[in-house]
Amino acid sequence: MKSGSLVSYVAFSGLVLLAHPASLLAADPNVPTGTAHTAHWAFQEAVRPALPKVRAVAWVETPIDAFILAKQEAAGLAPSPPADRLTLLRRVSFDLLGLPPTPSDIEAFLKDDRPDAYERVVNRLLASPQYGERWAQHWLDVVRYAESNGYEGDAERPHAWRYRDYVIRSLNEDKPFERFLTEQLAGDLLARGQDPRSAADLLSACGMNRCGQVHLTSGNTDAEINRQEVLTEMTTGVGAAFLGLTVGCARCHDHKFDPFPQVDYYRLQAFFAGTQFKDVDIATAEEKAAHEQRTKNLNARMAPLKQQVAALDDPVRARLMDAKNARLEPAYRDALAVNLKNRTREQRKLAEDANTLIKVTWDEIVGALNPEQQALRAQLRRQIHELEAQLPPPPPGLWTVAESCPTPPTHVLVRGNPKQKAAQVEAGFPAAVTDSVNKTSGALDRRDLARWLTRPDHALTARVLVNRLWQHHFGRGIVSTPNDFGLRGDRPSHPELLDWLAREFVERRWSIKEMHRIMLLSAAYRQASRPSADHAGLRVDPDNRLLWHARRQRLEGEPLRDSLLAVSGRLNVKQRGPMVRVPLEPEVYELIFTEGEPDGLWHVTPDVQEHTRRSIYLFAKRNVRLPLFEAFDQPDTLNSCPLRPVSTFAPQALILFNGPFFQEQSRAFAGRVLIEAPEDVKRQIYRAYALALGRPPRSAELSAGLDFLTSQADLHRGRLLLRQRVPAPPHVPDGVDPAHAAAMCDFALALMNRNEFLYVN
Repeated sequence: MKSGSLVSYVAFSGLVLLAHPASLLAADPNVPTGTAHTAHWAFQEAVRPALPKVRAVAWVETPIDAFILAKQEAAGLAPSPPADRLTLLRRVSFDLLGLPPTPSDIEAFLKDDRPDAYERVVNRLLASPQYGERWAQHWLDVVRYAESNGYEGDAERPHAWRYRDYVIRSLNEDKPFERFLTEQLAGDLLARGQDPRSAADLLSACGMNRCGQVHLTSGNTDAEINRQEVLTEMTTGVGAAFLGLTVGCARCHDHKFDPFPQVDYYRLQAFFAGTQFKDVDIATAEEKAAHEQRTKNLNARMAPLKQQVAALDDPVRARLMDAKNARLEPAYRDALAVNLKNRTREQRKLAEDANTLIKVTWDEIVGALNPEQQALRAQLRRQIHELEAQLPPPPPGLWTVAESCPTPPTHVLVRGNPKQKAAQVEAGFPAAVTDSVNKTSGALDRRDLARWLTRPDHALTARVLVNRLWQHHFGRGIVSTPNDFGLRGDRPSHPELLDWLAREFVERRWSIKEMHRIMLLSAAYRQASRPSADHAGLRVDPDNRLLWHARRQRLEGEPLRDSLLAVSGRLNVKQRGPMVRVPLEPEVYELIFTEGEPDGLWHVTPDVQEHTRRSIYLFAKRNVRLPLFEAFDQPDTLNSCPLRPVSTFAPQALILFNGPFFQEQSRAFAGRVLIEAPEDVKRQIYRAYALALGRPPRSAELSAGLDFLTSQADLHRGRLLLRQRVPAPPHVPDGVDPAHAAAMCDFALALMNRNEFLYVN
């Protein structure tokens, strides 16, 4: 094949791989990649459609319903009846707050017979500060937010939490999405010339550009490759979050399916060519001095303790190392004896292997100590870790980015390899989704990218966002592939409705809360989740794409944990602030911390009141996830997660029934019930049902509950006589039989394991 051919072929493992087009090496960066839209629906401007005509006009509450009902009537279906008020209140409370309604909320709503009672509930929930905490988690999933770098080191990001708080605050304020997007992409550019303290919100906002994984720069890594990984994270992050396209597929070659050539990928990446990570110091002199003094005092208290540990460890380490060294083969010992600078290549490899062989691990040292020494060492390390946990957080700083000057050039990379540069390109917009000829004579920056993304006629931005809102309220997006609106993504189930919502979003000044109202006040949202008795819908539309009933949804890990805390009465509603470390199960240490001594690698937040804050404030470490969250499908934060999967497997049941957190909260729940309803067992059952499920027990449930508590109390009474341990609430009111209190703990755990607690109808 001639070198000038457009495509060369490389045979590898029996497959034929397309290499990079040779013509790209000589591409003219001044030639625009095109101005015409493709025929694909997602690349066409959203035009407000007329509302369809329907027969059952009385069912329509908002324009949304007309689009939904028209599709149902065309398929010979009818919507389900409205959900009962209790079901609807629980549904909308979890949707907007991620928490169950309180008994007082339920009582007030059931008694409110005003025509707009439900609308008042929606407005109250949208005004709650807890709304931002719930919906920020959805956005953080999309931008793969975490508070550590990932990869092997997984180093912490001590100031990243300010970006998380920015998202919560912006959503609570109903910041227009147009502004929300612009600040995240270019907050540092908008803040130019301002004092960092006064511009802290803008600088924190563009922490979004740092949400991806990153390698720590060291002498053993290639700086150019690391930098390209950072640029890749920024580019694909924007593509997924705002465009809803798999632009990363064009990093190494033209996109195989979408009209997204490789040159457009690098034009998009060029917007970030000069974007550098930056931590901005905003601490006052007093804060720095206080931090330094407290750190110095604690280190001074730790120093003698560390010396005592070293006095125990060092002799044992030396003895064990000598013994290992004596067992080395002569070639290894000879290599170690040669000065480092004088070693040959072979000797360097031998010495490296020898150091691995003679390395003494912490468990070998502990195993060589006698029992008294082991006990002393463990006590000393506990004291050290208690002091380490008191070390102050870093002085205030901002986790942000800054633009370098001059901006480094951007090249198309052959097969994505930063060592094989092709033509230089300037920042520009993907041809498939723009009517504008790309500018090449003047430099564009991230502000221009934000302006382009939020143009009222942009084909994707508004569609992608309203689709994300829809999927969380209705269980499935109008486009069921929310990060892929391309040719291989799912086609919209209601394309006219999607366009109507997108236009409405822009015309309502990009207000997210307004879009919530439109969706939540619709008759479609208020349907019951049970299929009709004749099962006609199941035959015609088994996947419920036509929304003829509400979808039943299981709680994710975070609202599940938050609900447990709310029901037990322990939820700490404090907002914002640094990340919180809660205790980990011992098994997590054994699985995760394979290098080094595991104790002291996870400093639990000393204030136990912090441990019961909402899950969004817990330390989001990439390589260490809480078992409860991992079992209930928390994303790994390595890639953008547009929609969490819902799995069902055995460890979930084990965690729900035997997990230490569930056990602890069931005891707290039981104690709350015993305190709030001390009079008799019936009232306790009623109170437990009201707190956990938001309703009174049915007659059969009441009877079963009384029988269970009686038999379980008898069982625990026998165990107490044998001096066996039984569950006990943290505070048992005076006069309560300990056996009954233990039975109430079991009853509380059973309620927390009911499907009705774990699912939202």
